[in-house]
Order: sequence, then structure tokens, then C-alpha cells
Amino acid sequence: MKHSLIQRINYLKNRIFDKRTRKLCRLQCKDKSFTRNRKISFSDVLLLTLNKQGQNTSFEIRDYEINKKGESNVNYTDEAYLKQRRQLNPEVFKELNKGYLKNFYHEKKCVKRYKGYVVWAIDGSKDEIPNTDENRQIFGVVPGGGRRKETKVARALMTGAYDVYNNFFGDVEIDKATAYETNLAKKNIEACLEISRKHKNLFIFDRNYPAMELFEFIGERNSKYLMRLSVNDYVEERKQMSTDDEIVSLKYNRHRLHHFKQKNPGLYEKIKDKKEIKVRIINLRLDTGEIESLITNIFDKKFTLLDFKELYNKRWKVEEAYNSLKNKLKIEKFTGKLPIYIYQDIYAQVLVYNQIQDMLNVANEELKEKNKEKKLKHKYKINENKAIGIYKEKFIKLMLIEDRKEGEKEYNKLIKEMIRYVSVVRHGRPSKPRHFTESNKYRINHGSTF
Repeated sequence: MKHSLIQRINYLKNRIFDKRTRKLCRLQCKDKSFTRNRKISFSDVLLLTLNKQGQNTSFEIRDYEINKKGESNVNYTDEAYLKQRRQLNPEVFKELNKGYLKNFYHEKKCVKRYKGYVVWAIDGSKDEIPNTDENRQIFGVVPGGGRRKETKVARALMTGAYDVYNNFFGDVEIDKATAYETNLAKKNIEACLEISRKHKNLFIFDRNYPAMELFEFIGERNSKYLMRLSVNDYVEERKQMSTDDEIVSLKYNRHRLHHFKQKNPGLYEKIKDKKEIKVRIINLRLDTGEIESLITNIFDKKFTLLDFKELYNKRWKVEEAYNSLKNKLKIEKFTGKLPIYIYQDIYAQVLVYNQIQDMLNVANEELKEKNKEKKLKHKYKINENKAIGIYKEKFIKLMLIEDRKEGEKEYNKLIKEMIRYVSVVRHGRPSKPRHFTESNKYRINHGSTF
């Protein structure tokens, strides 16, 4: 597992310093950006963006040049760097992330699955972005929070597909705050199927997504879905159920077909002659006495009610991943106000997040092996927040090491250092809301590691 991690890191390193990557960096195919070798090269721009510390631009550059590269001083201005950033195509980070993950999912023995399926949780999240006129126009607005409820503030919608067993973001899309999440979910799905095409794939969604167009979209791609239903979804069909686990027919009645004709004419042409779609609906009785209903196209009876309950509970991991991106990797502390910086910073830090999780996966396996013979009362895992701090401090330095063997030696040291910082794994502990006031600018339990 460690060997394949080193392969992925070397792949990323090679791509960042490969002259062919310049083409990916350009916003347009005829663009001549990044052609000449300047004081700040295209690889410096990429590494500086990945190295984001949440500081102002001068100190971001200073940290990279002096602390990471070991230079005695900085020989270019903030504006020279930002000019290069304004010419940098944000999609370069998505392409680097795609190549990195393809390397992982190609190695079948490394990929954790549930009953043969790679399990992706898809969900959206509103991101705080600089509240400028341009961003309000491009991304849209939502009501302000707290004391600003009467105001309108700029927000972007980010939707991500998260592998809940291997801890990677397969894809992240950014759009208007009011964008139709189902359309963004389709892009997430297509991206995940491209990187994990050797595997069977299962997509999990919350109750905002159960639309027949998404059932058809996923089914056409020979994949599976599991979604939570709201109380108003497919009420008539659910009334006819006599057990908690049944295969149900959803009819393509005139009302539903009219909806498709108006909203999705392409899909309407495909399904206008279909009578129905078969689904499986499961009712789970919770400890509170409530009933949670799920819908899926997994008809295999080897998947029991307990399996579906476990799978849907895993959906929460995408929420935890968003928390890490926002509060530990500081993706909402953008380089500048322009929209292009928003795309660049988010896509770059998703790639950083995946690298950290890759290292954590290896480190946790080593920790598990190390503790195997010990009679410990609890299980332990690497503390993610501290691992992020160690990564941010050292990883760019490692990327700049030219000798491959020396680089591998330093990667191993980095993983061993992560193993020094562990936390107890606690299962089944009820979560309690944390009470805090807006007057507390710095919260002790959210201390930053970089």
C-alpha cells in the first residue's frame, strides 16, 4: 500500500514539473501564458497554490520561497504572482486530481469496497466567498446569517462525490448558489465512473435528490443508488406497501412525463414510451421510533435492512469531509476576491485533501499493525487535524527533492511522524451540540495546525 502511495506522489510530482502541463495551465488553447521561463515558473505557481496557508499573499509567497524552497529572499512581487494566477486554468487541479485517483483505483487490491461496491456519498454545501458585486452576479446570493438576515451575501454551491471507505473526493463541482443540485450530481457521477471504471459503483444521496431522472441516469450507467425519501416522495406507491422491504413500480403517468418534457426534453424522448421503473423501497425503524425510508435499485436480497442502514449512515462522512475542507484546510480563506481564485483554491485544496487522506490511510494501516499485538482498551487512529499541520509544514519541501530515493525516505519519515499523533476511536457516543457565542473570535477546540 505504501509503495503505491509513493507511486502516486511521484506521478503528481512529475506532472507538476512536466513542461506538457503548461498546456493544461492555460485558460484557452491559443493562450501563450506560461511559455517563457520567468522568475516564477508555472510549477512554482502550482506548488504555491497547493501550499496555501491562509495568510496574506506576501506571506504565502515568503513561506513558499524561504521556508519551503530555502531561498534567502523573494525575488518577485505579489502582483507578478497574482498576474500568473489570473492566467491559470483552475481545471489543471481537477486533471491532476483525476490522474492521481486513477492510479489508486487501478490497484484493485488497495480499494476498500462494501460487498463489491465502491461507495460514493454525494451532497452539496454552500461556501462562503468574498461578498463582491462580481461574485454576487456570478454565483448568486443567499440570506445572511446571524445579525445579517435581512442582507444578501454571495455564496457558491459546491457538490462533491466522496468515497466513504477510501476517504477521497472523486469530484467536486462549483456553481451558482441556486443551481440545480441534480445536474451537478450527474457531473460528479460521470467523473467518479471515469476514475473507478474497473469497479462496481454505488451512489448514496440524502432526501434532496430522489428524482426519477436521477434513477434513470444512474441505471443507464450500470450503477446503483441509495437515497433517502422525504415524507412527500412517492406517497401513493408507499401506501400500498405491506412490508418494510418491497420492490415497487413507479408509474410514468401523465404528470411525471409532462415534468420531464418541460425540464429535461432529452430524457423525455428516451422514456416517453416506458410504462414504469422498478425500485426497491426500505423502511428502517429508528431507535427514536421514527421510520426512515430509503429507495434503491439494488434488488439483490443479500443486501439486508441492516446493510442499507449501515450504508446510509456512511453518508455522514461527506459532511465530515466538508468540515475538514472548510475548517482545517481553510478553503474559504481565498487568495483574492476574483472568481478565478475561488475555483483555483477549492480545486487545489481538494487535491491536497486527497493526498493527506492517502497518507492517513497508509499511516492508519501501519498504526493498526503496530498495535495488533498490544492489549489496548481502545482502538486508535491518526489525528487528522495534526496530520494536516504536518503535511502543510513538510510536503512541498518533499516535492522539491530531486533525488527519488531521498524523496521516498523523507515520505516515510513524514508518515511515521503522523503516527505519533493519535486519537481514540469512539463508536456509538451520542453527539451533543456545542454552545458558543459570536463574541468568541478564537475557539479553543478549533485550534489551527498551520
